[in-house]
Parts: sequence; C-alpha cells; structure tokens
Amino acid sequence: MSDIDAVKKIVETEEEARRIVEDARQRAQQIISQASKEAEGVREQVLADARRRREEMLTRAREEAEKEAMESERETEKLIENYHRAFDDRKNDAVRKAVELVLQK
Repeated sequence: MSDIDAVKKIVETEEEARRIVEDARQRAQQIISQASKEAEGVREQVLADARRRREEMLTRAREEAEKEAMESERETEKLIENYHRAFDDRKNDAVRKAVELVLQK
C-alpha cells in the first residue's frame, strides 16, 4: 500500500468515524427526546391517577359525612321526641296533681 493509499484510507476512516459519531449523536438525541416524551406521558398519567384518587377520596369523605350528618339528625330528632314525651308525661302528672290538690281543698 502506498503512502497516498494509506492517507486516503486514514481520511476515509476518519470520515467514517465522523459519520458514526454524528449518527450516534443524532440517535442519542432521538432517544433523549423520546425518553422525555415518555416521561412526560408517565407524569401526566400519574397526575391524572392522583386527581382521580383525590376525587374518589373526596367523594367518599363527603358521602360519609352526609351519612353521619343524617344519622346525627335522626338521633337528634329521637332525642327531641323523647324530651317532648317526657315533658308531656310530666305536664300531665303536674296537671293531675294540681287538680287533686284543688279538689282536696
């Protein structure tokens, strides 16, 4: 192989190396870009899942609070009924005793 052939071979090899490096650089950029897009997609999915879970938790909490409020209201109404009955019973007893006292005199 002559010196000129050797130099040509070196130049060709260097050009090939530059092409390989440039191809690798472009491929790396594509991979980075794709990975970034995929990461953004995953991020969006995670955020959507978190929002959905938050809404489910809020809905369950609201339903539970409404259920507890209704139960509390029923218990309060029962207590009021019981107080009314007790008041009416005592009122009737008081009237009866007052009538007895008036009749005894």
